[in-house]
Amino acid sequence: MADTQPRWLPDGGIEACGKAWRFDPSFRPSIIYGDGSEAFFDTAREIHSAPFENGLGGGFRTTFQGFDGRGDLEFEIDALAYPAGGRIDLTFVMLRDGRGTVREVRWPAPLVADGAGAYAVLNTMQGQLLPSDWPQRVGDQLPFDGQMCSEAAYMPWWGEITPAGGYLAYVRAPWDTKYAICHPEGGPTRIYARHLPSLGKMRYARTVSFYFLPAGCDYVALCRLYRAIADEEGKPVTLREKAAANPNVDRLIGACVMHVPGKKHVVPESRYYDREHPENNDNVTPFSHWEARVRQLKALGVDQLYLHQDGWGQPGYDNQHPDYLPPCWEMGGWEGMKSLSDTMRALGFMFGVHDQYRDYYLDAPTYTPDHAAQSADGSIYGHAIWAGGRQNYLCASLAPAYVKRNFDQLFAHGIHLEGTYLDVFTCNEADECANPRHPMTRAECLRFRAQCFHYLTAHQVVPSSEEVNDWAVGDQVFCHWAPYWAGAAIPVPLFNLVYHDCVIIPWMMPAGGWGIPSGTTGFLQCLLNGGMGYMSETAEGEELAENIRQWQVIRGLQRRVAREKMVLHEFLNKERTRQRTVFADGTSVTVDFALNTYLIESPEDRV
Repeated sequence: MADTQPRWLPDGGIEACGKAWRFDPSFRPSIIYGDGSEAFFDTAREIHSAPFENGLGGGFRTTFQGFDGRGDLEFEIDALAYPAGGRIDLTFVMLRDGRGTVREVRWPAPLVADGAGAYAVLNTMQGQLLPSDWPQRVGDQLPFDGQMCSEAAYMPWWGEITPAGGYLAYVRAPWDTKYAICHPEGGPTRIYARHLPSLGKMRYARTVSFYFLPAGCDYVALCRLYRAIADEEGKPVTLREKAAANPNVDRLIGACVMHVPGKKHVVPESRYYDREHPENNDNVTPFSHWEARVRQLKALGVDQLYLHQDGWGQPGYDNQHPDYLPPCWEMGGWEGMKSLSDTMRALGFMFGVHDQYRDYYLDAPTYTPDHAAQSADGSIYGHAIWAGGRQNYLCASLAPAYVKRNFDQLFAHGIHLEGTYLDVFTCNEADECANPRHPMTRAECLRFRAQCFHYLTAHQVVPSSEEVNDWAVGDQVFCHWAPYWAGAAIPVPLFNLVYHDCVIIPWMMPAGGWGIPSGTTGFLQCLLNGGMGYMSETAEGEELAENIRQWQVIRGLQRRVAREKMVLHEFLNKERTRQRTVFADGTSVTVDFALNTYLIESPEDRV
């Protein structure tokens, strides 16, 4: 077996697990300033490198200073090889910022993993594999400009696999990091980190840890490695553990999800305002309509359902947050909302609402710019994309107090909630705030978002958000969806391979839905991933009957595997239309997207 201890090569490369790895010599690490200018590391007049050792391992430390036009800019990079475990830490330390405001630091250089059989393993949303010679361009427009802790990277790592071995690069401060995927037509692929300042300064060390694996490894091995790392760091909280704190978690497993609209109101300032057909900008569906719908579904044999109510507040969907109360009077007001809540409970169903504590609307009754997130330069970012029009971002340090203010009122009016959706928290990037009354780093932002989840759990409300993310797996129970990035080369369920036993992921049933890869259906993707299914809020007749039949299949599988790790995903033909997943209890799911078929096998079936 190849020696797992990495060692430095004379040319600056790394030998690990019997393979020599080298950094791309054409890549020039640099510091990008706010005015767009760039200070390349190799332009320093003084570069000093020396070996060093400490109680953890050995390596070298290099200092850089003497940059023309940059004042006292000085920084160091440390390269530390651990004596066992196949790991190297590369760390950037800013000693003096120099002249100008740092926008990002592009370092370390990408490792080279080219040639036949090589591919990158990338956590863009649910995940993708990117062969080194993939014919299309990939990475030009990543979500949120590649910022980690958003849908750009559900998990803060990437890796590459070659026939001779592989590596995993783990970013230790992902909240202050973006990453870049550079893949022209035909390749090759280059991936690198882009470290961001915190409140305008590079105020702490930034580390990327590289773990190396031997020949024969694959993307599943990288996922197993990362789960082992996450377990050691205490990140995962399993569904079994979450159910011990909140019994409603177990009630959710096997349920279908039905998202339903309430009040729609699009203001003229919104990007979505329909000027040609202004009548399309307003619509109301009362609470009583959904009472009738859930009774209908119960009569048709749906006995486990979670209803997610959008647009329940008086302002309408995506309007005037966080001042969303009272419930919309056109929909039935407090009485109508309580009646729906009581009906859901009487039928044995679960009831939850959409809510929002990031988008901060300027026409909210209690709006004050003093509560908006402030940039390091003192400015307040704003836009008018969503239905409610002009908005800033609420400083997340204040979000827990707003959550408590609003939900205490719902509880006081007898509204029974088994779940709640706090929009965008696990989809959008972390914010920072420079307001001296409530300063907040991006890392603190994520902790404040998690506090909102904690409040819900304390009141036996199951917390959900728009997508999923590594930083939230200790608190989040389920989501709206966590599908595939539209620009993915070869979609693979990397997040589920790491965290399937921690978070419940619903899937839209039809083909052609957002995030459903071309040539596949959401139903088969749901089965392959051991996920949760959606129930249509409008289907009738045979379409509804088929939706119910699909959910019954999904429910049987989900009840078996929701609490289990996904231990294997594999392609069964070169076209990748036949795929199989295996769960820790031995259950396997084989789907054929070309034939639209599936096979679920349990260990008992094989006896």
